[in-house]
Amino acid sequence: MRPMMLRDIQDENGRRQQSASLQIDGTLLIEGHDLGRGVESFFGSGQCEYEWALKILSPGVEKLKLALSCDDLMVALKDRFSGNASADLQAFLDDNAVPYEFWSRVGD
Repeated sequence: MRPMMLRDIQDENGRRQQSASLQIDGTLLIEGHDLGRGVESFFGSGQCEYEWALKILSPGVEKLKLALSCDDLMVALKDRFSGNASADLQAFLDDNAVPYEFWSRVGD
């Protein structure tokens, strides 16, 4: 499935993107990519790129759907976690005990 953009913000601190895609096997993949001064202010001088991903397997996706009280997960994600609100998604997963795998890297 083609990724759905949850956040695509460009300002004086750089660019922050976050997308969600539901895979054929039922896995939900949330990917983020940040570039610019905002990364450097968070991670330190010389660091200008940050990539990360959350992977939620099918049983976790079902738990997420229950937590969001929704039938259409992608619509619910867009409604609740788009724009600046996308930063709240990981805390929501934690608060609702939705299991996920996390990956990240800093640097060019």
